[in-house]
Amino acid sequence: MTSKTVVLATARTPFGRLGGALSALAATTLGGEAIRAAVERSAIDPAEVEHVIMGQVLQGGAGQAPARQALYKAGLAKTTTFETLNKVCASGMMAVVHGTRLLNDDGASVVVAGGMESMSSAPYALHNARFGYRFGDGALLDLMSYDGLLDPFSGLTMAQAQSKVNDDLKITREVQDEFAFRSQQRAAAATEQGLFKDEIVPLKVATKAKGKLVVETVPTPARARIPVHAGGNGAASRLWDHDPTAELTPDPKLYSPYITGDVPFTLVERDEPIRADATLASMQKLPPLDKGGTITAGNAPGVNDGAAALVLSTQEYARSHGYEALGQIVDHAAASWDPAYLALTPAMAAQKLLDKNGLRASQIDVWEVNEAFAAVAWSTANLLGIDPEKINALGGAVALGHPIGASGARITASVVHQLRRRGGGLGIAAICSGGGQGDAVLVKVG
Repeated sequence: MTSKTVVLATARTPFGRLGGALSALAATTLGGEAIRAAVERSAIDPAEVEHVIMGQVLQGGAGQAPARQALYKAGLAKTTTFETLNKVCASGMMAVVHGTRLLNDDGASVVVAGGMESMSSAPYALHNARFGYRFGDGALLDLMSYDGLLDPFSGLTMAQAQSKVNDDLKITREVQDEFAFRSQQRAAAATEQGLFKDEIVPLKVATKAKGKLVVETVPTPARARIPVHAGGNGAASRLWDHDPTAELTPDPKLYSPYITGDVPFTLVERDEPIRADATLASMQKLPPLDKGGTITAGNAPGVNDGAAALVLSTQEYARSHGYEALGQIVDHAAASWDPAYLALTPAMAAQKLLDKNGLRASQIDVWEVNEAFAAVAWSTANLLGIDPEKINALGGAVALGHPIGASGARITASVVHQLRRRGGGLGIAAICSGGGQGDAVLVKVG
């Protein structure tokens, strides 16, 4: 496609472990902070953001309209429209894709897109509880697993299914452990070298005020911005000339996750899952999650919390308003295959993307393939004929974490920053997701 869409800024939270440093924060708080930081980095007036799209997979118990909650927490205007999107692990990437389509179709000038997840906050559910049980037991369902990590077609968890796929595709435990170990090494080195500073916004997590972040200034709601096509080039009309009652006006004191003052906090500025002390020998000793399988806690990602967001605009808007474009979202491709064979779909989507744009894999300078498992990233390289050393130069989800709704946005933003550090070029971010889906995005810098 001929894309008009550019990236003005990105931001993500550090990624946390299950029950770890970020576990007290709601997904919408993590998403709101990623949005707030990305908008601040872009230097645009928050009122300029017309639409927000946020991916989230585990929406049970998150409350109505999670994307709306996140944008309000970020201090965006009440006139900012929104969507919450669920394409399992590809949710954050598809938010960026839908934002790109909206901008390319002249449906908006500035969009924020990303993803958010608090896997620590996923609740349990009790089917049939609404009308009671006539006889027998009821079982609590872990919605983190049921809605996010369980294949509905086979009844197998993602790890169980991938282990069987590994057997079928002859992906050995050895190559998985080696790839996972390299991911840990690279993520630890990138952290020490400060290569994630362009991506991560540090969080001051309040230690006593549960669910709060400590900041210098609490964001105030941006001014309402009447849509250009609805109000006569921004002019007021009777339709838009309305003020809510004080009782029905959302009060930031009630929904804001931010507090100020001399409040004790824990500073979280690094991805919590990284194991800088990991050794290949220790990873090779880990038992498989299923007897006889090849998936372990070492070559699979953890269960994580985090969020990422990108500020997108049209090239013309950025140019006319004096905003620097970090890169361009060029194109997207998707693929679907047998639900259990996630390991094949990122390569399928990436090859489709290459073919659409008349490119070869060797012409891509930066590759980010989400490590749903080490086997997925390794097999993507193998299927596309890419040296595995060229995949995930800064480490991947096995080390950094995989908050499922956010990862697609994270790897897309990471491609932008890596290309900028190398002086430009082309990059592809590719991801698999539950149901046997693959998505890939082509990014250009320079």
